[in-house]
Amino acid sequence: MKKLIIFLSVIILLIIGGLFYFRSMIQDENIRQTEQLIPDNLPKKALAIFAHPDDEITIVGTMRMLKSQGVETSICYMTRGEAGLNGSIIDVSKIKELADTTLNKLKKALGQRRTKEVDNVASILELNYHEMFDFSDSGTSDVPMDSLKKVVRSLIQKYRPSIVFTLDDKVGLYGHPDHRNVSKAVLEVFREDKGEANFSPKKLYQVTLPKDMIVFALKIAEGFRKNYPKDPSKGLPQADVCVNIASYGRFKRNCMLAHVSQRPTFDDMQPGFATLPSWLYFRVFDREYFHVIE
Repeated sequence: MKKLIIFLSVIILLIIGGLFYFRSMIQDENIRQTEQLIPDNLPKKALAIFAHPDDEITIVGTMRMLKSQGVETSICYMTRGEAGLNGSIIDVSKIKELADTTLNKLKKALGQRRTKEVDNVASILELNYHEMFDFSDSGTSDVPMDSLKKVVRSLIQKYRPSIVFTLDDKVGLYGHPDHRNVSKAVLEVFREDKGEANFSPKKLYQVTLPKDMIVFALKIAEGFRKNYPKDPSKGLPQADVCVNIASYGRFKRNCMLAHVSQRPTFDDMQPGFATLPSWLYFRVFDREYFHVIE
């Protein structure tokens, strides 16, 4: 029995050691780590604006950290994600021959389901506010940019954040046009209105990844590999700061599990998140990275 215990202990240590070696291969220690995203002299308010339900997973750890600091946190979504995967009902994107009425009913049902998933995420994160708009999922390219910007401006006026989060406008993290369009609207509003007396945000944080993590994602994630630009110069913006989220890993895992309809996507992008203990998994994937625009 003693030999078995020793043997198992060695195996566990080797596994843990391997995971932390892997961590050193994908994380970038040269990127400045911070817990202070809002300057001391500004109101403690943060707003995130995304295209889809589940996009907030990219900043869950950061938002939970801000919440622990007494920050008012809000997340808004431009679509209800009705064109995305639904693990238990249907993959809307693969249906080509359904009658329009049937397809629209399925999309509506999926949008309603994903709305409930967002409500669950808001509860887990203890958000102060969250809301969703009804722009067409995978259809924001057909929406005039001024219309998206009008909504962004209205959200900033409503929530008066000191900082704003969104995805990047170059790639949209992994190539989704909705991501790029919404993030471009946020960026243009920030650049056009910054300095105006009634414009509250002082910093815009765009979600990004360090180079080694991009290489890893291209190897393991089919969705990332399929849509990410082949030309490195057209890839994600450089990371300026990162937040260590190891202490908030359980929140990130629970939020991912709350998006039941998106489980295939998470299994592709972050394999093992639901099987490995969160205290271990999120000490390997323990950082969220941002490109900062001031």
